[in-house]
Amino acid sequence: VFAGLTHKGLAQRLFEDLVAQCQEAGIIDGTHVAIDSAAIDAYEKKQPKRKSELTGNANWGAKFDTFGNKVKWFGYKLHLAVDAKSELPMALKVTPAHVNDGDEGPALMAFIAAKSKTKFFMLDAGYDQMKNYEAARS
Repeated sequence: VFAGLTHKGLAQRLFEDLVAQCQEAGIIDGTHVAIDSAAIDAYEKKQPKRKSELTGNANWGAKFDTFGNKVKWFGYKLHLAVDAKSELPMALKVTPAHVNDGDEGPALMAFIAAKSKTKFFMLDAGYDQMKNYEAARS
């Protein structure tokens, strides 16, 4: 059942409808939005990085934790844009783990800006790229 929901895009539409309802009810403010990613471990057969990149499935990823330690995992990344006031997600995207956080920032910001009156985006050092500053400014 879950695979059918995701394959047909129903899960995404349900999520977006729920976010819209929360915005209409004033639960999600959307003026201050935090964007970051989280590692998701995969429990599928591990394979070489080169092969994983061709499939679009789980891949090897690495990022630095809060203490500057390098963390490696095989799986995916959940990229989230979260309303800072309610702490509820407003947008999400799942990618293979090797996808750079900074590459997902502009699309998440554009999606949020089209649906809310965002004044501030807050992102960590993983998004420290000119394209993210430009996306936030526009």
